[in-house]
Amino acid sequence: MIVVVLPLTFILYPVFKPYPEVTPPTGDSLAEKNAQDLAHLRNMHLIERSFDAQTSKTFVHAVDELAARASDLDRPALAMAAAKAVALARNGHTNVLGLAGGLGFNAVPLRFGWFADGLFVVRTTSEHRDLLGAQILTLNGRSPEELVAALRPYVGGTDTYARELSPNFMISPELLHAAKLAGKPDESEFRFRKADGSEVERTLGVLPGKGEPTTRTVWPRRDLSPIAPDKSDAAWAHVLDGVETPPYLSRPDQNFWHAYLEADDILYVQLNRFRDQEPVLMSDYLSELLAEAGKRKVRHAVVDLRFSPGGNYMLGTDFSRMLPDVVPSGRIFILTSGNTFSAAISIASRLKYYAGERAVLVGEEMGDAGQMWGEGGTTVMPNSRIAFRYTTAYHDWENGCRLSQVTTCFLPNYFYGTAAGSLLPTVPVAQTFASYAAGDDVVLSQVLKLAKQHK
Repeated sequence: MIVVVLPLTFILYPVFKPYPEVTPPTGDSLAEKNAQDLAHLRNMHLIERSFDAQTSKTFVHAVDELAARASDLDRPALAMAAAKAVALARNGHTNVLGLAGGLGFNAVPLRFGWFADGLFVVRTTSEHRDLLGAQILTLNGRSPEELVAALRPYVGGTDTYARELSPNFMISPELLHAAKLAGKPDESEFRFRKADGSEVERTLGVLPGKGEPTTRTVWPRRDLSPIAPDKSDAAWAHVLDGVETPPYLSRPDQNFWHAYLEADDILYVQLNRFRDQEPVLMSDYLSELLAEAGKRKVRHAVVDLRFSPGGNYMLGTDFSRMLPDVVPSGRIFILTSGNTFSAAISIASRLKYYAGERAVLVGEEMGDAGQMWGEGGTTVMPNSRIAFRYTTAYHDWENGCRLSQVTTCFLPNYFYGTAAGSLLPTVPVAQTFASYAAGDDVVLSQVLKLAKQHK
């Protein structure tokens, strides 16, 4: 037992090591409260495993500098400064969470979506309905692309991930102001190009209230669906109002669902989260789906991961291994976007690996690289309630984990991990705003064309 237990303890303890306990709020002044919050953040260098010696040292120095000016930091400034320090890890899972307008921070009455041809308004309050479908040309004097570059230091991970999350910041004047990207914390200046080609400048103030803070990553791509998170909210208008909702946007809050396309010849399954959705267990659902699709003798399968930020990849291990057997001579199309993250990347890797040459990745580059640090957990600063994520185990879904990495790689990956090679799209396809606004799904349309070519 000693021979087995001691090595396992050595390997597993860093993965499951708890974050230092949060002390109850004790400060009275802003300086004291911020100092306590920053002391909790500073502990991150003791447990965050994506840090190397240099980035750990730089992180501690950045937090100490913040502590020296704790009395000057309001909540948005503290959040953005903490985000910049945490992003030194350069890891997508290691970030301050919940930095999004309308969720603990103020927001203008617009919501944005990225497309191949730029950044567009997809949702507004009713009084600004005339801006639906307008392209954002500048925001506070900067183009959207310039803002993405300016916001890059506040987001750890890949450039694709930073771009994907950028609308969260862009809709919040106080977050932009904290990053010195807005002149005022309660309004922003925009220049739009409307659908008729005319350009208009408008200064927009913030909505009343800031919403409830969140301790999770907020994915702006959710705003592409006209299905409102709160179906009773009639105060907002969407650019797809009056357009038949395309299937890929029709069930954004359903963790998993499927349909059959092209006269039942193609299985289409959308996996939006790798989590159970009561009363259905995801593993049971996927097992029954495989049995059902096998009886139908489908020729091809489409696995849509474009809106999946992850979850527990273990729930999809059997499905990803066995799906190619259900379509023994057909293709497995894997649909991805910048919202495809974490466990969704793991499943994309497994699908590609087990399908071999029959696998086709279609869409956009995923939100993280095939190599990433994950696991760990989330902790919350005691006073500001700003949450951040730390990581403790390594994943390599392109090359697999080597034996020499046994002290860093997530141990289950030695049983479930795959060396799938490059996870970049085999067939790059990006939606334009015009195709989106017409209710088209150009990614799935491309898949259907490829399926017809492979009889």
